Amino acid sequence: MKTAFTLVGSDEVEGFLSHGEKGRDPVVLEAHFSSFDHPLRGDIPVRRHLPGAIQVHPSYLEAGTDVSRYYPFYSCPQDGNLLPFDRLTAALERIGITPDTPVVVYGTEPDGAMAAARLIWGLLVAGVESVKLLDGGIDAWLAYGGTTTSTIRRPAEVAEPGSSPPPVAAPWRMRGEYLATTQDVQNLSRSPGDAGGKLVDVRKPGEYNGTLTRYYPFLSKAGHIPNATLQGDWVNLIEVETHKIAPTLEAVRRRWSDLGIVDPGVQCGETSLIFYCGTGWRSSLSFLVATLLGFRARNYDDGFYGWSWDDANPVELFEPT
Repeated sequence: MKTAFTLVGSDEVEGFLSHGEKGRDPVVLEAHFSSFDHPLRGDIPVRRHLPGAIQVHPSYLEAGTDVSRYYPFYSCPQDGNLLPFDRLTAALERIGITPDTPVVVYGTEPDGAMAAARLIWGLLVAGVESVKLLDGGIDAWLAYGGTTTSTIRRPAEVAEPGSSPPPVAAPWRMRGEYLATTQDVQNLSRSPGDAGGKLVDVRKPGEYNGTLTRYYPFLSKAGHIPNATLQGDWVNLIEVETHKIAPTLEAVRRRWSDLGIVDPGVQCGETSLIFYCGTGWRSSLSFLVATLLGFRARNYDDGFYGWSWDDANPVELFEPT
């Protein structure tokens, strides 16, 4: 099955909101990382929203409406992973999404593209058949002159307790081909030449080389997974001024070639890439970029947190005290 993700501009979103897709009205998700107060970010309010949007923190796909378990309040790697499949699909149904519901996602700043990517990757893994990302997020929509509203809903406000979810016309089907397992990562780490594909680290250089030891409050180790190539942090995947992905795609392809992430002359469909970061959020954006470029991509949801949690998995460089 072809990947259900597409990157769209504000004009396309305007038509999508007006006419829907194949007779279905879309669900609009506003990805807002800082929508809840926590010690790392604090609340960053958004004043204008797309009409009818639901503001969703990426951790909604990890903990539902239990905000006490939202990032960074993780006690183990599983806290930062997608919900088990039955609970994930129930959480999506709660906000009106079924497999055949068209969904448009847009980000808010400063972390909008990354937050939106995390939601989209989760939607794709769940098997949602049509997901669109508004390139450039709310800023692009405002620059375009799109209609806005000052009101916004959050998941807990969308459906009353005990209300019925929308009817599911098609069965949910997990898209496991987008999700890398620890076994997959172990294979690439131990025998990169034999296993095929590339393992790609989507973090800051200090995280990779072990000098930035306190980026996450819950990590006890520093360094990287052996045989992983450093891509760098997610911000080098977007245009700094506009926060758009489309203008950077060819530059990213060239950079990945220079870094040895992709081999010159190899067709995109022949290259398999597994991306990881700390907990699977930043690497979700790399997953989307790789998909847009035509590569076969998977995201390692456990990230370095889950990998380093198991002492049987080797970590290159050092363990801080």
